[in-house]
Amino acid sequence: MKIHKALILSAAALVAFAIPQEAGARSARGEKTLGIAGGYASYNHSGYAGVYFQYSFANHFRISPEVDYVFRNDDKSGLAISCDMHFPFRLSRGINIYPLAGLTFNNWNYSDDGSSSRFGGSLGAGFDFYLTQNLKLNVQGKYSLMNDTSGLFAGLGIGYVF
Repeated sequence: MKIHKALILSAAALVAFAIPQEAGARSARGEKTLGIAGGYASYNHSGYAGVYFQYSFANHFRISPEVDYVFRNDDKSGLAISCDMHFPFRLSRGINIYPLAGLTFNNWNYSDDGSSSRFGGSLGAGFDFYLTQNLKLNVQGKYSLMNDTSGLFAGLGIGYVF
């Protein structure tokens, strides 16, 4: 089942790469975004909240580090730190789509068995919705691939663009 999700996300990322580059992205070289996000983490079937930063090196290439806290459920809570590369493309005025790939580190705390830390990779995709020149919403889903603690992170964020 987990492998099927990873394959679906990988296929979605490949489809996103097929969008013509002439479309151009709203995000331009040098654009920075600082925001907060929250959503659902499938590993412990709980919510998460965190902060993110994005920096666009070029029109179709940005780096996005983020730190998230995963709330306790099923006797598990966690800290997720990731650094993803986004490849945004404009769908229409004020709306971008982006595939993403990156590295991630998760530290899971268990109520009765201590903790476990894992490094792995992330694959996924998202959408940016520019509400104003300085405010955007994003919807993102990514699958963290790692030994014993793989899972989907699906969320919604809001960020200040500067």
